[in-house]
Amino acid sequence: MRVHRLVPAALASHLPSRLRLAAVGVVCATAAVAAPITVLVTAGSASADTTADTVAVAPNGTTAAVPAVSHVTLSVPPSVTKGRTARLSAHLTIGPLALAGRPLQFVGRVPGATAWSPVATATTDRNGVAATTTHALSAPMQYGVRYVDAAGLIHSNTAMAVVHTIDMRASAPTLVNANTQVAVGGHLLKDSLHGIASQPVKVWLRTSSASAWSTPMSLRTNSKGIAILARRFTRTTQIGIRFLGANGLAASPLAITTVKVKTVTAASSGFVFPFANPREVEPMGNWTQDQGVDMFARGNACGASAVLVAVGDGVVIQEGISGFGPTAPVLRMTSGPFTGRNVYYGHTGHVYVGVGAHVRAGQPLAQIGCGSVGYSSGPHLEIGVGVPGGPPCCPGMHQTSGSMLQQLVASLRAALA
Repeated sequence: MRVHRLVPAALASHLPSRLRLAAVGVVCATAAVAAPITVLVTAGSASADTTADTVAVAPNGTTAAVPAVSHVTLSVPPSVTKGRTARLSAHLTIGPLALAGRPLQFVGRVPGATAWSPVATATTDRNGVAATTTHALSAPMQYGVRYVDAAGLIHSNTAMAVVHTIDMRASAPTLVNANTQVAVGGHLLKDSLHGIASQPVKVWLRTSSASAWSTPMSLRTNSKGIAILARRFTRTTQIGIRFLGANGLAASPLAITTVKVKTVTAASSGFVFPFANPREVEPMGNWTQDQGVDMFARGNACGASAVLVAVGDGVVIQEGISGFGPTAPVLRMTSGPFTGRNVYYGHTGHVYVGVGAHVRAGQPLAQIGCGSVGYSSGPHLEIGVGVPGGPPCCPGMHQTSGSMLQQLVASLRAALA
């Protein structure tokens, strides 16, 4: 028996040992002339396969072309958090065997561009795998990988894949009045262009960058990729919004926006308008006087939509007044033009503080009651002030209402200035 060794001239020094051993053939010397020995190494169907001819030596000294097919595959994450890097991994094989110790060229370009830019060159390990990391991505990128051996005889086409970016943009009104309902939005985007619908989003709150975040609230993006939080704020608040990643999408960055709450402004006398949002009150021409001053919220708003605040510093000395409802609070004032006198809030519903509580000017005190509370035909506030040294409530008809009206007008003008 004669042993004939196939020697691919261009590849002998490049193929791994397993591939070189596969090129050994054994034939019997029964024929007068031995047929040439040929070996075909194939890799199956793949978009990045390319055939390069190598040379096999036959027993009679002639040569024959032996196709050798190299194949490179590229693995990338389909998306990454905007501002983060992506890991690129490539696998190089020839036939069924991995090619170790081979340099792979990683390249990148903006999708749609024609020219590639070099990213890195990495050498395959014993499993034929090479990897590299991209720069931080702010936009989608297309990456490719290619192998060419030193002799230029074995090479692959460029395997390609696109990495997308996931972003979150937060928006909120920059300046609002206390207790005014505002909408804070988070826009979840793919490649900074396309909203991603029906995805879970988390929202956190904190009073400043030095404070801890609150327990997260859960929202979901709408058809345009926007998640909306409707909320009332009593003080300046930071809002953090983030998509944690789901459904094959990478997480978004944490987007932070700030709702700045307008500081309560008082008239020069130190009196604060009693509506948390002064713009919610009906025009002055619709106010009336009796024991106090009757005012309505726009659209007959009541409850959480019509929050009332303390007109100055004081102490809650009573809740509930005959004819004005069971929760009507009375404040003994310790600041402002009515210091030492009692200010009452008639026809209220829910109250935020109890008897004995010390409150500050502008602090939420109560809500306008819904329906008919006490002797009333509908939701409204009657606010009045007692006479110096008088009982908790209430003054006579028009006895002090003019003084209260004067402070209300001045404080409303100051608040709306």
